[in-house]
Amino acid sequence: ADPTGLWLTERVWEQDVVPALLDAGVRYTVVDDTMFHGVGVTDEDLTGAFVTEQDGRPLLLYAGDRRLRYLIPYRKVARVIEHVTGDDRLYVYADDGEKFGEWPDTHERVYGEGWLESLFTALEEADGVTMVTLGEHAREAVPVGRVYLPSSSYDEMMTWALPPEPRLKLGKARRALEKEDPEGLLPFLRGAPWRSFFAKYPEVNHLQKRMLMVSRALRAGDNVPDDALKELYRAQCNCAYWHGAFGGVYLSFMRGALWHHLMKAEAMVGRPTAAAVREVDVDADARPEIVVTAPWGVAVFAPHRGGSMIELDDWRGGANLLAVVARHREAYHLADENPPPDDLDDDEMAAIQARSEVDRDSLVFDEAGHGALIDLIDGARVDESYEYEVDGGGRVRMWVESGGLRIEKAAVADADELLTTYTLTNVSGTSLKATFGSRASVMPLVLGRDVGSDIVESTSTSWRVGHPEAEVGLAVEVSNPASIATEDLATASATLEGLQSMHQGTQVTMEWALDLEPGAEVSFELRWRPEINDAALAKKDRGVSAGV
Repeated sequence: ADPTGLWLTERVWEQDVVPALLDAGVRYTVVDDTMFHGVGVTDEDLTGAFVTEQDGRPLLLYAGDRRLRYLIPYRKVARVIEHVTGDDRLYVYADDGEKFGEWPDTHERVYGEGWLESLFTALEEADGVTMVTLGEHAREAVPVGRVYLPSSSYDEMMTWALPPEPRLKLGKARRALEKEDPEGLLPFLRGAPWRSFFAKYPEVNHLQKRMLMVSRALRAGDNVPDDALKELYRAQCNCAYWHGAFGGVYLSFMRGALWHHLMKAEAMVGRPTAAAVREVDVDADARPEIVVTAPWGVAVFAPHRGGSMIELDDWRGGANLLAVVARHREAYHLADENPPPDDLDDDEMAAIQARSEVDRDSLVFDEAGHGALIDLIDGARVDESYEYEVDGGGRVRMWVESGGLRIEKAAVADADELLTTYTLTNVSGTSLKATFGSRASVMPLVLGRDVGSDIVESTSTSWRVGHPEAEVGLAVEVSNPASIATEDLATASATLEGLQSMHQGTQVTMEWALDLEPGAEVSFELRWRPEINDAALAKKDRGVSAGV
């Protein structure tokens, strides 16, 4: 076979994807009909393929029928046949395979009750209905019109990309127009483009920008092995780069798998033989991060985010041990109605989203995000931007004055671990009694799908976060005895079975009591060492890129 069509991931359309598709030998793809409606193309116009172009290079676009998505396989077969008969036009059905057995109740309906067989039989017997594959149609297609679509996706996706409150407002507006829309304005009411997930979830943005860094490194490298490209492609599985009615970025096993494959790809580019440090705008926010590389992996520091460490990678096992997602506020946390007043009114969404009540009073949100070396004074997070400097010896130093305390922390990597040093100085001019804390949120690498709570071991001078099935965990040694507290991090997230608690990682808080005279200082060290479970890694290391 010589395929000339491509399933556009989540039907996310941007005009500059045209050259990439054409370079890959793609002649046509499918987007949603609502995207056509939004630029004034009506259902009556959708009699065949449309043509679009970029820089004078044409591509055929087919409009997938939204109503068919909701009819198949949830409504009676007769409803489907009624929808596609009676007029002379092309109906395109292109949809997710999960609806045929993976989503709740669909296996029994589609196969046990014979729905799919009945549909095929009815289509064969229907008068005036001719079945054709898109490939066959595209080979002979003469475009019925020209179209230029904005950056968009299906309506639900653009709703999910909005912040919680605007998402609820849009849902309310859409329902009002669906009941009464004399001016026909509903097709022009849309949410945010897919890239808004980068703004909504900083963790997604960070992962995607790191993926681009690795991709550029592979393209620039000499004699890059094919396996490195395969690992990069596995790290591009879209499901954990966004969150909609279920799963997505909150699925820690999938998020960890993307980092796993990304780190394996990066390790193949060429590990350094000695530690090095450089300034790079890793997350493309117009502010530099500090990247420390060593033979074992990478540590990334963000001076403008409280001098925190936002990434700690181990290339040997393929893990980012700080890939914890924050407990973000979602629309389904805020809605007072049941079901939530947005996209879930649709047949399709109602079928896959079980209804659940949420104890909203018990929810905890931490939009500031996670990481390590998050500094606390009397329990309050130090969020100021830290000044910093780097040197040629692979060392980074950051400092700030807050609450009468000068906080200085330095980091340097050696052959096996990362060494960080704190120096705390009383600059208040009076005696200072306070507690100083350093917090870390850890996600061990677990490639299996069933992820339970971590195993935490701690003394006053060390702690370790692992998991019974973990391929990579994290151990930390503390030079000065500390009070160490741990917390299981979980999110109340939408799943196929409704809103459920999802384990995301473990938060470890180290605290020291300070009693410093003016000008006095105290120093201590933290040693960070990724721990590899060779047996688990050998058993489970595989191409984990399952969709949801």
